[in-house]
Amino acid sequence: MPVPDSNRIYPPVYGPNYGRAQGWPVVFLKPLVESPFTEVGEYTYYADPVDPTGFERNNVLFHYGPDKLVIGRFTAIAREVRFLMGAANHLMNGVSTYPFPMFGEDWIEHMDSFAARSFRGDTVVGNDVWLGYQALVMPGVQIGDGAIVAARSVVSADVPPYAIVAGNPARVIRQRFPDEQVARLLKLAWWDWPLEHITRHLDTIMGDDIDAFEAVARQGSLS
Repeated sequence: MPVPDSNRIYPPVYGPNYGRAQGWPVVFLKPLVESPFTEVGEYTYYADPVDPTGFERNNVLFHYGPDKLVIGRFTAIAREVRFLMGAANHLMNGVSTYPFPMFGEDWIEHMDSFAARSFRGDTVVGNDVWLGYQALVMPGVQIGDGAIVAARSVVSADVPPYAIVAGNPARVIRQRFPDEQVARLLKLAWWDWPLEHITRHLDTIMGDDIDAFEAVARQGSLS
């Protein structure tokens, strides 16, 4: 059973907006990643009519390490989503926050003091996450599997799996499923299934019948 090629930068786009979508380039990000500090899973895509292949250059800011940006599989990233990485941080526990050593000359001798600024760790976006238009993800944030981030949200704290967050700062407005169902979904982790099994059961994966979904998962484990 054929599946879309995850190594194709520009996948074909179909559906109700097929004609208009041709002016709205969609790219799979995995084959575009160049930074050693970026990891992106298969079938995660970015949509942008201006410069979709410039994702790392335009959308991942201050990405000089050591922290990483890690994005899972099957995640959808809308136009102008930004990831602000840890190197953007300034010292905050001193009298001044100004980054003097950046400008060299005699000031560069004090680079060790500037380098001591804190990093919150890797920024991690889970699998099957939807990041809405112009969302801003701050350094070190963890966004759980199946979460939705509303347009223009500023995500400065961790987002639970299958939560919907919105606002500045982004706050949970509701859970997509009850806690018991979330636990079941995380255990089943459909994004890790073989692609053939995913393809065979897309209607169930896109549906809302958790019992049927769980039955499909059991079929896969027995095959």
